[in-house]
Amino acid sequence: MSPMRIVPARDEQNIDQKLVTFLLAAVAEKPDLILCIFAGTPAFGVYRLLVERARSELVDFSRVRFIVFDELVTGTGAAPFRAVLDERLFVPLAIPPENIISYNPARNPASEAARIGSQLAVAGIDIALLSADSRGHIGFHVTGSSLESTAGLVPVENQKRWGAAQAFSLGLADLSKASRVLLFASGRNLAEIVQRLTEGTFDPSVPISVLQRHGNVTLVADTGAMSRIEREERIRGFYSGFFIMDAQSVPVGRRVLVVSPHPDDAPISLGGTMSMLSQGNRVVTAVMTTGHRSFIYGTQRGERIAIREAEVVKESRFLGVEPRFLRLPFYDSNYDISQKDRDQFVALLAELDPDWIFTPHLKDTHPAHIASRRIAIESLQSYLSGTHKSVEVWNYEGPWALFNRGDFNTIVSVPRVAFDRKLQAIRAHESQVARTPYDVAAESLARLRSALVPESELAGFGALPPRLDAWMELFSRDTVRARRETLPESTV
Repeated sequence: MSPMRIVPARDEQNIDQKLVTFLLAAVAEKPDLILCIFAGTPAFGVYRLLVERARSELVDFSRVRFIVFDELVTGTGAAPFRAVLDERLFVPLAIPPENIISYNPARNPASEAARIGSQLAVAGIDIALLSADSRGHIGFHVTGSSLESTAGLVPVENQKRWGAAQAFSLGLADLSKASRVLLFASGRNLAEIVQRLTEGTFDPSVPISVLQRHGNVTLVADTGAMSRIEREERIRGFYSGFFIMDAQSVPVGRRVLVVSPHPDDAPISLGGTMSMLSQGNRVVTAVMTTGHRSFIYGTQRGERIAIREAEVVKESRFLGVEPRFLRLPFYDSNYDISQKDRDQFVALLAELDPDWIFTPHLKDTHPAHIASRRIAIESLQSYLSGTHKSVEVWNYEGPWALFNRGDFNTIVSVPRVAFDRKLQAIRAHESQVARTPYDVAAESLARLRSALVPESELAGFGALPPRLDAWMELFSRDTVRARRETLPESTV
């Protein structure tokens, strides 16, 4: 995700002033600007000031083209949102009608949606002006709306308020293609959504999250709206000899393979990181064994396998990842690794062609973890042989195999949303949590790391530690390149 540019403002009036300054500068730079606007009350102050300053500063709007974001479909043929904009903006600015793209409810709905969609495809949007909503909605796009939606009719959630069952709206995918988004927020009632938008992880169920992946969003917010944003400088990237990744610096477009020796190892050890990565990357969990040796009262071997793999499927839904059940033979041969184990893993590598691989770390003493790590590393070396590829290996710790000081070089700062998904994923393994509270162990470890690592590793004992999230996952990270003939265990 790309960090948003945050422009602080004193109050609502100051927000209007800064937005109008941005818009006037944009028109001066590009007289035929394409501007997407809406008819909501939060924007009325912006429009009033825009008209005043355009007149006083002699800014020519005759070539600016406007796209009206949404319109009610009342059944009467009236266009109430367009009427509001005519009164407050288009007529005062003397905008030629041909420069206004808006939905006409008196015409055929399908043809109108197609007309606007085709115009968007040709012209695009230079700037989209939006206001934040306390629930994370954008216009009539409510929780659960598709982020891939395009221009068309959408249901109206509060029909009594609006007097309509449907409305036309540009799609969230249309917004994501705008060259720039100007978002504004005023008041403490928006503090939580502003915090989630600027500091939280991507949530595909919340429409405004589409802006977290946009790359060119300017947020103008007053003191109340920013009251929950921590103002201290956050650290990310390389810092004090460690690589630090947080919600705002998660890369996108990676192919990620997670090695899970048993069905529940991955979420327990790195569920927060998996949740963060899955928002913009393809993440596949390679479940190496069936885990049938785990005690589940009153079950036979086949039943235990079915139970545990069903739990992985449920876990994967919480984390947004793809499970692959390898059922490698080493698990039933006293942990003796065969060529068949390697061949199956190499086949998965060939299919996924991963950029990153997560494995148990070198000092993990569990025999299934040792064998799984060895299979992953040896198979990776075989897969890379004769190529010019390189793969990052992230070695993870778990509650049963902890890092000592000096064992790790990478810190993932996990925000609340991602850690909540990790706990849900762990608890999906009901057969295991009922016996051992792995969710408690995982949270305790993440809290412990977050409490101690910033001071001990990043600042020095007794110094003021830098600010990170309340949960942390640690890794030893290394790059494996094809040119190495062998991969010393000490390097990964």
